[in-house]
This record gives sequence, structure tokens and C-alpha cells, in this order.
Amino acid sequence: MTSETREVVAAEPGKPGGWGGFGAVRTAWARLPACVQATLPLWVASRVAVALASLAGARLLSNGPARDVPGLTTLWDRWDVGLFTKVARYGYLSPSYSDRTEVDFPGLPLAIRAVHVVVPDWIGAGLVVSFVVGAIGVAALWRLAADEVDDGDARFAVLALVCFPYAVFLFAAYSEGFFLGFATASWLAARRDRWLLAGLLGAAAASARVTGIAFCAALIVQYVLVRRAAGRPLIARPALALAIPPLPIAGYLVYLRVRSGRWDSYTDAMHDGWHRAVDWPWNGWSRTWGSAFDGDGASTFVWFWRGELLAVVIGVLLTGALIWGRRWGEATFVGLMTVIMSFTNYYASGIRGILVAFPLYLLLARAGARWPWVRGAYVWVCGPLMVIFVVAFTQGYWVD
Repeated sequence: MTSETREVVAAEPGKPGGWGGFGAVRTAWARLPACVQATLPLWVASRVAVALASLAGARLLSNGPARDVPGLTTLWDRWDVGLFTKVARYGYLSPSYSDRTEVDFPGLPLAIRAVHVVVPDWIGAGLVVSFVVGAIGVAALWRLAADEVDDGDARFAVLALVCFPYAVFLFAAYSEGFFLGFATASWLAARRDRWLLAGLLGAAAASARVTGIAFCAALIVQYVLVRRAAGRPLIARPALALAIPPLPIAGYLVYLRVRSGRWDSYTDAMHDGWHRAVDWPWNGWSRTWGSAFDGDGASTFVWFWRGELLAVVIGVLLTGALIWGRRWGEATFVGLMTVIMSFTNYYASGIRGILVAFPLYLLLARAGARWPWVRGAYVWVCGPLMVIFVVAFTQGYWVD
């Protein structure tokens, strides 16, 4: 056998001395979209790092026997995870539990229930859902950023997301990851003028959080911008796709009406379960400020309230920056989301709203491309905070 023949045999998958299965993996990997190749390794590595941080925190902070240290699924069965899994298992308004879970939109519970068919553990099913939708989200985020900056700076948009201090909620079975994954993919489809796909993905996003109301409005604005930029008429068949994203919201309200007999079941559950109601933003700011700087308040919750105040400030500043940059669709999304989270008698879950504000990471990518020091400063400040919040959340401390 000549040396040339040996090289051909060695390079041929499945042959003795060849790549075998590894060659097939390389071929499959090469066929994946560039956005997946650019982001999947970082996403997987970040998920492994978060899992290890939670396990290490449990072992370092435990004084009991090693055999009693909780495992991964136990560590991640915290706070609202239990509410989402209750809905997935029993549905809404079930006699099996008393929590007012009507405030949790059905997108994530339905996905958990579907994955549970192949993943027996409910918490594990939720973690799988968060991993998959997160992978979709970071791929779409990279593609959105890569349309404006080079590949390296686009990758920083993804790094900024996974290092965001409250990114713990992208790992846990919370609705933030579900919303973010489908919202970014929908926005990418909208930029490509693919409105049916944008509408379907937007509907999936809107099924997960009340933030979907803001996103539905933003898609309409983006539709006008994209169609005008392309010189195409606004009144056309693609406009029908804009009616799709609000359908899950309307359908959920109708469902609650049928089950409870009330149109205000959502707001009633918010008031009864969480003592929240619509109010002027200055009243909400005043009450939250008082809690944030209450010297007698528990330290964990004092910092939680401060984070909520900061979330509203970030929302206002980010909206202003997007308006300044004439990014009207993104400004509509962030601006309306900030309005929704501020018109309440006290602020809560706002920082998780900023977590899903994908225009923030696109803005950071553009800033990093212009001022490289931004990348290092962001990671060094936010990365350690993210790890701290991962340990705190999995140890049962209130984070947000």
C-alpha cells in the first residue's frame, strides 16, 4: 500500500485507522449553522460551570454528612420552580395545591409536561427545557449581533448574557429562559422579513410571560420598519402574522375565565398570592425604596429591593439609549416592559425582566466593539456576582 493510499484510508470514516464515529461527529458539526457552532460550546461550558458551582457550593456550605448533601435536581428545586412544576403536573386551579399559580403563564409548564414523557424527574425535565430553549436563544442572539459587529464581538453578546448577575434563572426551570429563547429567535426572523416564522416564535415567547405583551407591540413596530426599509407595502399578507403572538395571551385569559368564572382571575391571583396591584410608578418606587433602605430589614431582601429599583433605572436608561440610536422596535420592547414592571404598588421580578431584554446584550456587543475595555470590565464585575447568586439560589436564599 502506497503512502497516498494509507492517507486516504486513514481519513475515511469507519475504516481501520480512520476517524470512525469522531469523523461522523465532525461532519455533522460542520453542517450546523454558524450561529450554533459559534455559541453551543460556550453555552454548554457555561451550563457545566453553573452546575459545578451549585454542587461545590452545596458541599462547601454543608456541615452534615457527605451522603446528605443534596444532588443537582434537589438544589435546583427552589422557589418558583415548584410552582411551575405544580402547574405541569396538576394544571391550574387544582385541588392538589393551594398556590395561586394563575400568575404563571402556561408556556413553560406545557413544555415541562411534554419533556416529562422522556425525562421522569419533573425538576430534571425543567432543566432540560431551560437548556434547550437557552441554546436557541444564544444562537439567535449571536446571529443578531453578528449582523452588526464581527464574530468575536458577537460572541461577547452571548458571554454578557451568561455572565449577567441574575443568569441563574436561565439554568433553573423559570420562564425567563423560555421567553428569551423564543423572543430572540422571533426577532431574528423579523429582521429577515420572515413574518410567519416570527409570529409563531413570538407566540411561543408570549405564552411564557406577561412580558409578551410588550414583545407583541415591538414586533408590530419592527414590521413597519423592516417593510419600509425594503420598500414593501405595509398592508400585505405578512401582516396577518402579527395577529399570531397575542393569541396565547388571549387564549390563556379565556381559559382562566372558563375555569374560574372570572375575567380578572390573573389580577386576582396576583393580589391574593403576592399582594400586588396596579398603581402609579411613583407609589411603587416609594414603597420599594422604603424596603430597600430599611435598616431593620433582612439583608437578603434589602438587596433584592435595591436590585428592583436598579432594574427600573436600567430599563429607563436602556430605553433612552435605544431611542437615541433610532432602534425603535427594541426601544418599544424595553420601554413597554419597563412600564409594565413599574406600574405596580411595589417592584418585583423587574431584574428578571432586564435579564430577558436581549437589546441590552446587543448594545453591549456594539459597545465592546468600540471600546474593548468594556468586555473585560463587564465580565470581571458581573461574572463573580453571577456565581454568588447561583450558590445563594441553590442554597435556598431569595435572589429575585
